[in-house]
Amino acid sequence: MKENFPYVFIYSKMEKQIGKGLLLNDNFDSYKPGVLLKCCSTETNFGNDLESKPFKYDISKHLVLKEFYN
Repeated sequence: MKENFPYVFIYSKMEKQIGKGLLLNDNFDSYKPGVLLKCCSTETNFGNDLESKPFKYDISKHLVLKEFYN
């Protein structure tokens, strides 16, 4: 799949997209997700175990995917 499609990176909060999606065409294997917090907590899902903890945000309906993959 990597050879055919670019990597699209999005942020979501409470099942809604926040900000704009980023299209990463080159060297996207070197990017690592990160979270910086001050006096709060967060729960993240980077897709490591999608069977027991699936994504709540339906990325297949994301406008960036339609724009770049169609």
